[in-house]
Amino acid sequence: MAVNFLTPVVPRWGVMLRGVALSSVLALLALPASAQTQVDEAAAAYEQGQRAFTNGDFPAAAEFFETADRTQPAAQALIQAIRAHRGARAPAHDARAATLALTLLRREAADPRITAYANRVVDDLSPNLARVTVQCDGCDLSLDAQTSGSDVFAEPGPHTLTAAWGMRVTHHPLQLLAGSNNPIELTMPGAAPTPPAAPLRIATPDEIQVRGGIALDSELPPAMRGAVPTVERLAPPPAIDPPTPDGLSPAVFITGLVLTAGLGGALAWSGLDTLDGSEAYAQNPTQSALDDGRVRELRTNVLAGVTAAAGVTTILIGAFFTRWRSAPMRASVSPSGLLVGGSF
Repeated sequence: MAVNFLTPVVPRWGVMLRGVALSSVLALLALPASAQTQVDEAAAAYEQGQRAFTNGDFPAAAEFFETADRTQPAAQALIQAIRAHRGARAPAHDARAATLALTLLRREAADPRITAYANRVVDDLSPNLARVTVQCDGCDLSLDAQTSGSDVFAEPGPHTLTAAWGMRVTHHPLQLLAGSNNPIELTMPGAAPTPPAAPLRIATPDEIQVRGGIALDSELPPAMRGAVPTVERLAPPPAIDPPTPDGLSPAVFITGLVLTAGLGGALAWSGLDTLDGSEAYAQNPTQSALDDGRVRELRTNVLAGVTAAAGVTTILIGAFFTRWRSAPMRASVSPSGLLVGGSF
């Protein structure tokens, strides 16, 4: 009877579970596909850089190593790019090597060995180069028509620094000296200058009025009346607190995605394991194999329900209950300065 009972059930559930398992596996594998492509492209560029470096073609090696780092940032690729630029033994390549060392210092600040290496590169090359540090509000920079960062090294001599804010572009000729540090602050053309701060009013004791809790001169102790000029303090305006938007943090939605992906992986494994149990029973139709198959089937059913519930819940949270925009900032003025606050 056990054989007759299980025989029609296993094929029906087997077909369904096979489809669930395969679809879950495909969905999970599709997520990192683009990331894997980037890793492969970076690895290919890195290998080309190694071949060029071995052959003594240091400029080409540097370009390949930088391409690998842009595709998939990695400290080793950036270090190899610095070594290749230094191997080219040209001022332009030395400037690029020192600039990449600055990038390495910012990006790998937590690794003492890497920061020590980057500092050595900067110390070795900076005496023969000029450093340019630019501060601007949301501009795109280029040095001598080449895209540039805000903190770079350049060869000594004449250069042209270009800053662009969309269609608004400014050009700044530079004359750089070896070993110099050149901080530059740029503003968008046509932008209104920052208005000067209102002058602080000094009132004599006879002019003091009750403002913001400051006592009248007549209310001060006799020894202090008319003694020194007093700064008139105005009561700060009340802070305006805009309503905080309702909803859950985006972190809740992201957590739901992670949990759903994990449950999907467990469901895929359980489905495949149930199929293995079905095949084992078909080969050896015993009571123990039957019981084991029922346990696997029950586990897979539970995982399927939990995964579906988690997926639906996550979609609902992301669509209707997540606060995708942060709360607006609020600002107020106090005697100690400008107070800015907000929530995210």
